[in-house]
Amino acid sequence: TGTADTEQPETPETTPQSPETSTTETQASGNCIYSTDPESIKVEWTAYKFTDKTPVKGTFLTTKINGPTSADSLAALAQGLSMDIDGASLESGDPGRNATVKGFFFDKLNPPFQLQAIVKSMSGSDTAGNLTIEINMNGVVKEVPFAYTATPEGALTAKSGINLMNWNLQKAFDSIHKACEQLHTGKDGVSKTWEVVDLKLDAKYEKKCAQ
Repeated sequence: TGTADTEQPETPETTPQSPETSTTETQASGNCIYSTDPESIKVEWTAYKFTDKTPVKGTFLTTKINGPTSADSLAALAQGLSMDIDGASLESGDPGRNATVKGFFFDKLNPPFQLQAIVKSMSGSDTAGNLTIEINMNGVVKEVPFAYTATPEGALTAKSGINLMNWNLQKAFDSIHKACEQLHTGKDGVSKTWEVVDLKLDAKYEKKCAQ
């Protein structure tokens, strides 16, 4: 099996700030309102194969977004946002790969196919900062730091990397590595599946300020 270069560091628990400000009160005070369409929120994963760490990308077609759709700050809009992800809806652009990853990895989770991500905190500005996202997978809950950037047009991208072993995924990892042993054998004759997976979160939001 592959081994990761570094372990994902633990991050301290954070207490989300409560965005208890109504839209009416905020507009009356002259502040801005931030809003998002849950349909705009997408997760992309990048796994790696071969010794030279060749990327394999994919996303999920079925996600359920819960949380605020409008707030008086970007942080208040993000905090408490949760995403329930159906691992069986994986899409990598290759039907054969989709079936393999579903059957030999996500089906091995406990419970099978279920993942959840919750934004615990956000610090920064309308252009850059950090998110702490709690990932619940295979019955293990870990907080993961993400760095984000945002454009003036309201497109936000957050990125991080995880080590699958931090979610007790040795069994699922061994299963997918064995199933892909030949496909993951590079020119050097070594079969390599990496334990590190990179994650990217894309979202769009709108900012409106009272005149």
